[in-house]
Amino acid sequence: MIETNATKVYNQFLELSSREMKKSLSSGLRKALTAVKKEGVVNLNSVIRNANKKNPKYNDTLQSGVRLTRIWENQDGAIVGKVLNTSNRKSGSGSFRLPILESGSYKVGERFAKTYKGVPLKKKRSTGVLQGKFYFKKTMNEMESYYQSTMNKAIEDAVNKINRG
Repeated sequence: MIETNATKVYNQFLELSSREMKKSLSSGLRKALTAVKKEGVVNLNSVIRNANKKNPKYNDTLQSGVRLTRIWENQDGAIVGKVLNTSNRKSGSGSFRLPILESGSYKVGERFAKTYKGVPLKKKRSTGVLQGKFYFKKTMNEMESYYQSTMNKAIEDAVNKINRG
């Protein structure tokens, strides 16, 4: 059985001013998401060889596609931030490959080419299937408990700081 003092901490947290609450949540969220991002880059490097090397065709590395957004307050009043594993949509960027590497090409069947270098083929041919690596999904599963504990610690630290001061 797991016991927690979440209700006690939550009640103390409600007594904090709204500004102090936002500040503590933002700092805890930033710390947790930064750790998730770092672990995502580590998993990317373990799965894909040379993910940190620059491909001459592109302006950046695959690692640059795993990034952290800014922390903001949404319309509902929740503090939000994201770790992204997508393209940064800049010209010449090669990070568009990350979602394909994460989930693979087609789930069922194979890919077939109808043209080769712009010239139509008489008979379409198989170009294979890319198997998904699922490195980012693995990262999210591994870091979920760390994320929760970091957020709880940030809230507790804010409450303790206010109670001392």
